[in-house]
Amino acid sequence: MKNFELIHEVFDLCNGKPDSQISEITAEDLDTYMKDHISRAATCDKTIAENGAVIYDVMTNGLKERYTFTEI
Repeated sequence: MKNFELIHEVFDLCNGKPDSQISEITAEDLDTYMKDHISRAATCDKTIAENGAVIYDVMTNGLKERYTFTEI
């Protein structure tokens, strides 16, 4: 299992500013973690940043969320 810092951002479509939460999680596989934590109706795009962070951009019924995982 690996430890990650998770930044979860929920974007307000009216003003575009995110509401953010930071937490630490333990997971073996981030794709599996995300499948367990988002709706099946959601669309999800995965990006790996130059610094190694794994970013998932999720859209569910017009609500935009971003999950950024950095291994610690």
